Amino acid sequence: MIPRLQEYMNEGRIPLFIRERNNTVYFQLQIEIARADGLCAGIYCEYEKAQTDDTETIGRIAKRMLSRFQEISDLTISEFQKLTGMSIDQYNKYEQEERMKVLEVRSSKELNDSFDECTINYDIKNDHYYFSLSWVYQEGRKKWRDSSDSTGEKGILTFDEPLEFDENVDSERLGEMILEAINRSQKMAQAMSRGTCPPKELDMFEGTIIEVTAPNDKHFADYEDAGVGEIYQDYAYIAREGARSSADFMLTIAPEIYNDLSCDNIRSAWIEAFGKADLLDVTETEYGIFQYRAEFKNKKMYRIAYFRELNDGTVLECCLEINEPKKKKKLVENLPALFEEFALKCKVK
Repeated sequence: MIPRLQEYMNEGRIPLFIRERNNTVYFQLQIEIARADGLCAGIYCEYEKAQTDDTETIGRIAKRMLSRFQEISDLTISEFQKLTGMSIDQYNKYEQEERMKVLEVRSSKELNDSFDECTINYDIKNDHYYFSLSWVYQEGRKKWRDSSDSTGEKGILTFDEPLEFDENVDSERLGEMILEAINRSQKMAQAMSRGTCPPKELDMFEGTIIEVTAPNDKHFADYEDAGVGEIYQDYAYIAREGARSSADFMLTIAPEIYNDLSCDNIRSAWIEAFGKADLLDVTETEYGIFQYRAEFKNKKMYRIAYFRELNDGTVLECCLEINEPKKKKKLVENLPALFEEFALKCKVK
């Protein structure tokens, strides 16, 4: 491309803004319009769309639009007027209406809140493309927009591989990367939304589907499986932005020692795992989908858990876990009631 903006604006561009809703991917090509002094006068846009089940078409459209970005480069005002036949003010009004029409929305709020999103960025100096994530997250009734690079980074989720490519990428692979970027944006939105996450279904891989509902508290973040093989779901209690988890509500597969599910085995396993108990109460009970309840406390750990034996003999454990409970007395007092509600809402589908 030929950059025409001032030097400090020439590290990169965002040629493609990508949105997804109702199994449709919407592409928004963005071309900078440069004034004579090299400052940005506006953005020229073009649109296309494709279905999410066709990765090759998604990639092909993206490649075609990126080629057009390279061909057009930054537009001068005269080039823009020749291309559109409009002044910039006329075009801005037209383009706003066109965007609403193409994306099938009725308001700016719907446009802002209703799509999963990502962007493809272009590094001018290195002739290289890379993805950024973009999402709307919710705290109570308020919605906020945030973004990150393709590996996540917000202290909430981290993805292993950055999403980046050059002009030689094939269409199928680029389509896969676009859907992966949208998926990562969705996960970031879920992780950063507090107390508003919808129920989700967890496949236990032995024929059982468990529906779990997030705790109804703005401090909980969805950590998914937390990167641990035995954990199916982790909702982490985050006291303030940027802080580490202070407590966790988790659904896990209990260690093999629990395969013979009984009060005695639970007691011995917890003492072995967490040390001598100041409090240890284990009972057989019917509580929602669960069959046993255990509560444990010492200076290192406070734990409440419910257990259910699955079809293959393994044991599902739903637990509240607070490390160093003496330093977190308010959580020890307040979270058990919320956890009891959380466990009761677990369902077998």
